[in-house]
Amino acid sequence: MKLKTTLIAWVAGLVSLTATAQVVAYDQLQPLHVDGNYLKDPYGNKVVLHGVMDTPNAWFNGGRWGWSYDSNGVVGCINYFEKLFTAITDSTSGAYCNIFRLHLDPAWTNGNSGAWKVDAKEKGDGEADISKYTGTRLTSYLNSLYVPIAQRAMKHGLYVIMRPPGVCPEYIQVGGSYQKFLLDVWDRVSKNSQVKKYSGQISIELANEPRNVLDANGNSSDQALHDFFQPIVDKIRANGFTGVIWIPGSGWQSNYRPYGKYPITGENIGYAVHNYAGWYNNSDEHCDPTTAIKEFGNSVPIIYSHPIVITEVDWSPQNTSKVDHYNEFNQPVYKNYGTWATASTSKWGKAYKAILDYYGNISMTLTGTGDFIDIDDYINKKKVTPAFKTAMEKNGVDPYEACGVACFQWYAEYAKVNYPSDERYQPLQEVPERPFELSKNWFNPSIIQSGSATHASTFSSLTVKQNGCAGWSFEDCIDLSDYQYLVIHLVRSAAKNTYLRIYDDGNFNGDYYTLDLSSTRDFKIDLHDLKTESGKVLDPSHIRVVGFGSASGDQTLYVKEIFLSIDGETEATAIQSLDAEGTEMVSAVHYSMDGRIIPSNQKGIHIVRYSNGQVKKVFIK
Repeated sequence: MKLKTTLIAWVAGLVSLTATAQVVAYDQLQPLHVDGNYLKDPYGNKVVLHGVMDTPNAWFNGGRWGWSYDSNGVVGCINYFEKLFTAITDSTSGAYCNIFRLHLDPAWTNGNSGAWKVDAKEKGDGEADISKYTGTRLTSYLNSLYVPIAQRAMKHGLYVIMRPPGVCPEYIQVGGSYQKFLLDVWDRVSKNSQVKKYSGQISIELANEPRNVLDANGNSSDQALHDFFQPIVDKIRANGFTGVIWIPGSGWQSNYRPYGKYPITGENIGYAVHNYAGWYNNSDEHCDPTTAIKEFGNSVPIIYSHPIVITEVDWSPQNTSKVDHYNEFNQPVYKNYGTWATASTSKWGKAYKAILDYYGNISMTLTGTGDFIDIDDYINKKKVTPAFKTAMEKNGVDPYEACGVACFQWYAEYAKVNYPSDERYQPLQEVPERPFELSKNWFNPSIIQSGSATHASTFSSLTVKQNGCAGWSFEDCIDLSDYQYLVIHLVRSAAKNTYLRIYDDGNFNGDYYTLDLSSTRDFKIDLHDLKTESGKVLDPSHIRVVGFGSASGDQTLYVKEIFLSIDGETEATAIQSLDAEGTEMVSAVHYSMDGRIIPSNQKGIHIVRYSNGQVKKVFIK
């Protein structure tokens, strides 16, 4: 079980439950940036966003604003999206969206056939066909349609992700026509004055569902993803856009392993992922939260170093035995209530939500507005109804089994935490009582790979896998700066190449402090001198993972105890205030860490005696 320890006190309290329904000025929507593997606002608050995707396309919009892709259709289209934004942010009706993924739909950007030269290998059909793309049309409708839609979204408290026109053809290649197409698209978008002005509220997703990305020689290689997308990132930055750029993976945005070797470089980088039933080895027929978490982490390992947004996901349960279509991996998808994927919240959805809650840095947008609300109920009756609810209730099916009702509940729950605020968060002055207990309620033997733990009365035996990690993982990091030492006592020395590692972020491939556990049985780690092999000093106020591991096969550790300490000898279970309610302080002696007597207001060890006989050793920062 993952340790769930919250160490952040939100000074402003919980966000108002009607805040997302209010109309705000664009500049009142807090700009976001990337800090480690989280999105954060200017005040350091972690932000996780939840919403929908949609596209200004008459066919996909059911003709509700008309069918004209010219100046005659612009006003009606913008007004239609204004209605959608009002509905999906109407928290008085239970709708709590705060992000919108905007497709720069090719219905507006396409002109005459042959406008864009396409390499033979990159020819595609339908939305994957870029031969009619016309850059001047993109520039024109960026100003008259796309940016106004984005502005109206922001006015309703929605952050905006812009996605390029269409989808990727089956093969795209470094130096090929599709890379040149994306370079032209994002060159035009990132030069737009309004896009640049609101680059903290508007972000960019570079491509939609690349399948096979080839290198400059036409071969598959781990470096191809980097070489394809890095020049596009560089072009966007050269134009002055400073906001978040979301990088897609291959395999319809399911494979991000190559980025571990060849990451995209630059500031404000996140990764855009897709997730449907049947992906990551989970479906209604095979649904397991632990497996889902593991498979997602294996496929998207950059989740430990960067924020993630799942920009497409939906589900509703099967309602006939008819196969509706075959998904991206050629798996049959049975007819459902109107989503691309067929699954149930109580099965696949439970595993999907476990991924969101386990990692804690994943934003998401449902594949369409119609996956969140019943659009016609709102357009015709001004009634905000979760998608598929009416039809499912009519058929006697629990509507929670589809993404509409489920996400109404989830988004309302998530709206209470990890939201932008104009108040700076403050770490609490104390940590949980005994955060490094070895009991099963705290200790996780399987942070990486499946370890095990057995607890006796005086020690614990821990089996760690080679290159695995068994220990403590803190969702919001833990502030240990008020303590001087982490003390470890083993029953006997560990085998060679068995270690303890400490990370100040969740990137297991990044820098970390490491301690060889084979030299002795007793260790005293100075928390204020945690240096990595490269010489980086870790921040003790921002510890994310403390874990045991082995570089030489599976090993068993016999741990007597591990605890925080001020003096390196005795356990300090919590930093306590000098004020003890209901008692009178009789005397206090104050020492520096090197033993000198110091004033009471300086950092050091303070021995305090109270009238009730208590003696407390505390550390003052």
